Amino acid sequence: MKHDFTGKTVAITGGGSGIGKLSCQRFAEAGAKVAVIDINGTTAKQTAEEITKAGFTASAFQADITDENAVIETFKAIHDCFGSIDVLFNQAGISPMGTLETTSYEDLKKVFAIDTFSVFLTCKYVLPYMKQQGGGTIINTIGTYAFRYVQNKLGYCSSKAAALSITKSVAVDYARDHIRCNAICPGYVDTPLNKDVPADRRDRYLDRIQPMDYLIKAEDIAQTALYLASDASYAITGQAIVVDGGTEATLIYTSPNQ
Repeated sequence: MKHDFTGKTVAITGGGSGIGKLSCQRFAEAGAKVAVIDINGTTAKQTAEEITKAGFTASAFQADITDENAVIETFKAIHDCFGSIDVLFNQAGISPMGTLETTSYEDLKKVFAIDTFSVFLTCKYVLPYMKQQGGGTIINTIGTYAFRYVQNKLGYCSSKAAALSITKSVAVDYARDHIRCNAICPGYVDTPLNKDVPADRRDRYLDRIQPMDYLIKAEDIAQTALYLASDASYAITGQAIVVDGGTEATLIYTSPNQ
């Protein structure tokens, strides 16, 4: 399905690399004016420059989205630059390991700051612009670990569960303002975030746990975001859209190779 975002402004956090960068490119190709947001100003600028060189519209915005003042100033700058903020796609995040014993309080605060509090802050401060213009769409990348606990992932799982709750809260509380808010919940995706996962461990996961014999790519997540941001999904809000090759659909999967 081809989506048209001509005249729309799309702000994407984590836009300097991985899924965020590809999503910036795909929204720009669909006609959007793209605000590339990243804590790394260099990679944000590189993404924006690649988009403009390809003949599309983008600007880079360096920001720490765990900093309240930075979020406020960034959205103001985006609105001043483009005149609207029609779509917010929250893509930034981290995925640390740790149990209750091995996770320090500082570790927990860090993952909550990046994976939960940033969602709260960006949703909160983009909201006035969307209400003022009569509506908008927010998409938060959450992950399937928001639904059930995975061994040695206390901070990540709990922070994602909280972020999913924020997503549903925004969807319900602002539905009559024509503001939609959904979550994309990827499974294992072939991105830089998973670059340290050994190939044999990845292959075992894909064979023994994921029903589909397919390595999910950044493109799959970007295309899901395009759909959720478009009018084609106008009746969808407050939902967690799972993109995981069927893993979350089953408690136990028996691989044909076992």
